[in-house]
Amino acid sequence: MAPSSESLGSCIIVGGGPGGVHVATTIAKTCGATVDVTIVDRQNYMDWSLASPRMLVAPDDIDQYGYCMPLDKVCEFVGLQKGKNKTTFVQAAVTQVGPKSVTLDNGKTLEADVIVVAIGGQYASGAIWKPTPDLTTRETRIAAFRTLREKIANSKHVVVTGAGPSGVEVAGELKAAFPDLQVTMVGSLLPNSPEVLQIRVKTALEGMGVVVKEGRVDAKEPDSDGTVKTRDGGTTIENVDLILNAAGFTFKGKDIADDTLQKDVTDRGQFNCRHTLQLASTDSVFCCGDVLAVPEGYYADVKGLQHADMTAETVGKNVVAMLQQKPLADFAWSKTPINKPMMTALGPKIAVGYMGLPNFMENFLGRTLKCKDYYMSLKKSGYGKGKTW
Repeated sequence: MAPSSESLGSCIIVGGGPGGVHVATTIAKTCGATVDVTIVDRQNYMDWSLASPRMLVAPDDIDQYGYCMPLDKVCEFVGLQKGKNKTTFVQAAVTQVGPKSVTLDNGKTLEADVIVVAIGGQYASGAIWKPTPDLTTRETRIAAFRTLREKIANSKHVVVTGAGPSGVEVAGELKAAFPDLQVTMVGSLLPNSPEVLQIRVKTALEGMGVVVKEGRVDAKEPDSDGTVKTRDGGTTIENVDLILNAAGFTFKGKDIADDTLQKDVTDRGQFNCRHTLQLASTDSVFCCGDVLAVPEGYYADVKGLQHADMTAETVGKNVVAMLQQKPLADFAWSKTPINKPMMTALGPKIAVGYMGLPNFMENFLGRTLKCKDYYMSLKKSGYGKGKTW
């Protein structure tokens, strides 16, 4: 894309999720209309993936709460942040990213002075957390959740594999929405969290009737006799109708990086970056969110949305600084684990908070802020709800 006559330059953001949109918003607020920004995403909606456990059990409420936002209207709102910022949305799948260009699945190539990769990650199977590649419209995303909910409603026993933040919330939402459903969650419970939080979450889940087991399940569906075995064969779970996978987070860096960028891609598919969040060997490409590899000896916020927002803020400001030929700032990586504040929603009415406050206050705040709508009531105005859509 050629910059306009009044522009400092141009930027293409690959990925229209919260991280990518936050980069665009930061650019708009920092320098108004002087940077031309294009957001490219295969989907025509911005998916509030944080709420996917709730979308799974209540797909008919997705439109009401705005969990799938029209990305063109979100970009329109971003463009109004300060002056007449030029923020454009292009719906297409990106097949390749280079130092100053992206190639689309229709064969078209877009060029810019700066590229930002904000594609996040997704679980190896299923549409929990992130939409699968075929869910390119809001309608197909909602329809997929309705189909999955029907499978759950017709099941007597569901196994949730993975016991990280998403798996825990999926298990809780399932039990809250389907009290008679047998729910078994298998995995290492909140592995990056302090023991006190692990105990409190386990107690809350078991109080709801969720069976919590250690181990790992590799199967995508039960055996023909309805059994599911853990990887080491030490545990057999019987009479299982459905497996929901909330483990095995994967990244697509290797798939989209061109030959010049492959050296910066990790074995997991994330990108190695400098502390300025530029690729290790390429000045003109930045990364934010989960696709950004955490440097050795440092820690990222375990809350994916918070990590995306914080890294996107640094990227947005550094994009402007680079185009203005000013010094770039380093991202403030933490040298200690970031465990709080943290809120875990286990359905509309049960939350476990971890914020350094008395438990009853933490849980109350969790119910008030997260259980209600997964923070959407707090965030929606920043995406233009009620203004451009």
